[in-house]
Amino acid sequence: MGQNASKDKFRQSVHALTEVDVSPDDADFWDELWKIPCSAKEVFELISPDLARKLRDERFDNLSTLFTQATAQLCQIVETPYNIYFDQALNCVRVLTRVLPFLLEKGDLADCDANVEHLCWGTGANPIPPESILEPPKDNLIDVLVGSDDERSVTSKGSSLRKGSEAMIKAASGSNDEEDDDENQEPLALLVVHAAMHMLFLPQFTCDFYEEEPEEEPRRDDKEQKRKDREMKAEAGLLTDRMIDNGVCLLPRPTSIVWAAGCGVKTPQLGYEGNTRKYDENRVEVLRLLLAACCDPLFSSADEYNPLASRWLAVSVAADAPNAICLFYSLFNSVLSYDPAGLGVPYSSAFTSESHVKLVELSAQVLCVLLDCGLPGIPEPVRNDKNEPTVDFDEASKAGFNIFRTLLARIDSAREMKFCFDGFVRLLKNVYESKNTYLPNSVAKLGCFQELLVLLWKMLEENPMFMTHVLTELDVSELVVPICFLMHQSRRDPAQIGLVHICTFVLLKLSGERSFGVNLNKPFTKRLPCDLPLFSGSHADLIAITLHKLIVNGAYKLVPLYSCFITIICNISPYWRSMSLVAAVKLVNLFELFSSPKFLYSGENAHRHLALLLEVFNNVIQYQYTGNQHLVYAIVRRKDSFGRLGSLNLHKATVQCNKVYGDHENVRFDQDAEKAAGKQFSTTEVDEHGRAISKRKGKKGKDRSVMPKPGDDDDSVNSNETGRSEGDRFIPTEQWIRELKATLPLETVTRLLQHLVPVVDDLCARKNGVVDEVEILEVLKDVTMVGLLPVPHAIVIRKYQPNQYTAIWFTAFMWGVIFLRNQKLPIFDGQAIELFQVSVAVNDDDE
Repeated sequence: MGQNASKDKFRQSVHALTEVDVSPDDADFWDELWKIPCSAKEVFELISPDLARKLRDERFDNLSTLFTQATAQLCQIVETPYNIYFDQALNCVRVLTRVLPFLLEKGDLADCDANVEHLCWGTGANPIPPESILEPPKDNLIDVLVGSDDERSVTSKGSSLRKGSEAMIKAASGSNDEEDDDENQEPLALLVVHAAMHMLFLPQFTCDFYEEEPEEEPRRDDKEQKRKDREMKAEAGLLTDRMIDNGVCLLPRPTSIVWAAGCGVKTPQLGYEGNTRKYDENRVEVLRLLLAACCDPLFSSADEYNPLASRWLAVSVAADAPNAICLFYSLFNSVLSYDPAGLGVPYSSAFTSESHVKLVELSAQVLCVLLDCGLPGIPEPVRNDKNEPTVDFDEASKAGFNIFRTLLARIDSAREMKFCFDGFVRLLKNVYESKNTYLPNSVAKLGCFQELLVLLWKMLEENPMFMTHVLTELDVSELVVPICFLMHQSRRDPAQIGLVHICTFVLLKLSGERSFGVNLNKPFTKRLPCDLPLFSGSHADLIAITLHKLIVNGAYKLVPLYSCFITIICNISPYWRSMSLVAAVKLVNLFELFSSPKFLYSGENAHRHLALLLEVFNNVIQYQYTGNQHLVYAIVRRKDSFGRLGSLNLHKATVQCNKVYGDHENVRFDQDAEKAAGKQFSTTEVDEHGRAISKRKGKKGKDRSVMPKPGDDDDSVNSNETGRSEGDRFIPTEQWIRELKATLPLETVTRLLQHLVPVVDDLCARKNGVVDEVEILEVLKDVTMVGLLPVPHAIVIRKYQPNQYTAIWFTAFMWGVIFLRNQKLPIFDGQAIELFQVSVAVNDDDE
């Protein structure tokens, strides 16, 4: 009964805010509003999107007072963290979480509104009634609880909050000293973000009591580990540590408040109850507020998005953001230390707190957002006079500096990188382990695997040592299996096309390294819960079979990724020691598919897929002939496909093209579509040692570095279908035939067939046409091709080259995932979102 009464009171108060002007001096009204106990669900239910927009557009003064008072109370609770105020603080957090996205609809990256601009970023605050300010109890422990000054920080901890709350209190008491106001007042937007970051480490609210701990002397085994870490840095191409006198220290202080052990913090350094779950619910509430405060990108169109333009994000990732270092390690470690298997016995996940699972998911989302803005991190190892990892003040004060990206880039010890790798593997393996059980639903399924893939990508992009360490010291095939599984399972689902894209990005990034191709020769022995064909081979076979499945049985929106798929196979092919029969047949099938008239004449550049496939065959034949009889036999069996392509002339091409398409104006399998869309991403050609290769002259290298940009699938695939006029369909010409033959490297395969086809024919003739495949494979194994093939070509590796298109795509994909994953408590309303298109499914019952 009491809960219903509270809900009714809150409803009446919210209704009053939208209907009449409520004076900031009405202490009774505002006191009652903040003290009404309401859950987050009730706040979101009672403040509907329409009501929030009405409050913003018609009663902005009320919204201004609401926003200002809630912010002032959060600042005050940070100053006086006593549990008697926590319920009221939670009410403020929930209301701010609800209204902030609607303010940002008119914020930095959207159609900026003067009122919103003045409220959030102006230095003059609306007066606050003194009664709404919490009176701070006098206690000398406050400095210890909130944190003392640290000379290694850019600004003292909590200084902005102290100045902001003092200025608000002065405004509330009626002070008219404008000069003093301008000097002390901080923008409300900054105060909200800083208050949220302080509240994530508030004693008895989101962490235990803490004190600064003394520095530990390094142990002997630590010194040995540091020696190995220095060797690893040298291998990754990083210079020795640069020493500076002073800067921004990157160590978490105090370590006892970090939520979980892992990177930056070891288990003994945590507080006595460092792994406690009693604060999870409060942490979730505040993380929602921080996520809502960073949602600026949602309201910018993808074409106009600027990762440096949002002041809300800039404040959140600045070097002087309070507790930023502790927050990074708390979020990062909370995600990667989580184990969905629980105790390791069936149904043990039933004992896992639901709030902790939500904390892991929100931690991944907030961390993705904070890593997606500003300038790239600075991996250069820099230390101060105390031998602590440091960032130079000059770097930290630059516009666009992101301390979270720098912290990610500076993870440089073998122990920490193994922790990261083990975490990614454990969590990503859950996507198939949760389905591969004897007892139904006995292993909990992880919901935030897409956010994990984004974090994995950020780690590969920002930290040069991580990929080097994973490829040289760890088993990268553990990452390949869940990625292939996710690609296979998502290939037909239009809603999961983005997931296939990000998996492709990760494989393309890894395939640019020689060590990756070598490590893929590890035998694949797992059985995945999907309909992949059974085969006996390596992880390279798994990649090839998976990508073949995506091409021949995937959604049509995957067409722009075909070049990426084959580039991945091409990058690993020089190191493929023994191809399985299944993989060999699949690759030759792909060659037949792309050389068929339906594909070959779908566009001027459709033959680029054939060029990459021929390069795959050439790499295996030239560098891994021994052990790859299956591929050689598959090529011999399909010799006619290669022969037809080699003997192609204009007359044959014209006849085949007319036979397939006739007078059709629309070509469904148009391989030029993504080029016509003008949205591309590129790769850079390097040799196997990573040295850049100069572009090839003439037509032969025309499209080597051009691939479709993922994301804008509808435009890139269908542009030619909707834009063609009669007579605009591709027609082969003599020039196109010459370019085709100059581009396709057929010489190696032709020489192979010239020598081996007679050998196989002779064997069949001697056996009267009844020959077992095993016999043929044995003969091919004993045949030597030394001196018969052309001089081996240089190995060409195509490395992923980052650009603005892929960066924008990642931002849109990440926010799309966050938007969909927060529908149970809808933080964001799709009506005003510009970054991506939001479609609402209509039920059959709706009229």
